[in-house]
Amino acid sequence: MIKFHKLIPLVALTFLSSVASVRSQQTQTPTNGYTQKVTREVLASGFPQEAPGRVLELVKYTIPPNSKLPVHIHPGMQIEQVESGILTYTVVKGSAKITRANGKEETLEAGQTTRLHPGDSLVEVGGMVHYGENETHLPVILLSASLFEEGKPKAILINP
Repeated sequence: MIKFHKLIPLVALTFLSSVASVRSQQTQTPTNGYTQKVTREVLASGFPQEAPGRVLELVKYTIPPNSKLPVHIHPGMQIEQVESGILTYTVVKGSAKITRANGKEETLEAGQTTRLHPGDSLVEVGGMVHYGENETHLPVILLSASLFEEGKPKAILINP
């Protein structure tokens, strides 16, 4: 039979080792603000016969204040319009076509950043590397239409 006073060091060692293990896991597990904060609400979707293997979706994205999305690509074309808020948008590789609310068109090239305001829209081709940020204290709401490869993630994170 094990005496109680001999169990105390064993219990203490087990407890401290568990605490160290939990702390280690907490510091090693990165927080992915993108998947935890951005909401993606599918408003409509379908599988067009004219584009086999693709899904067509109309989506409402809500990006909370002070959020930075990770660098990513999409598995197909996506077009978006800013419904409210101001989105800071950066192209890392490729280019994006932007149409301002006043109808003026511009092309954003790799390495360039712009701010998109309500009524501004953009076209992202599949594989174009980019990210967005909401640097304000109000949410950004985007309306998006996409034609993506079926069964693929909607955003694929890229290590720049």
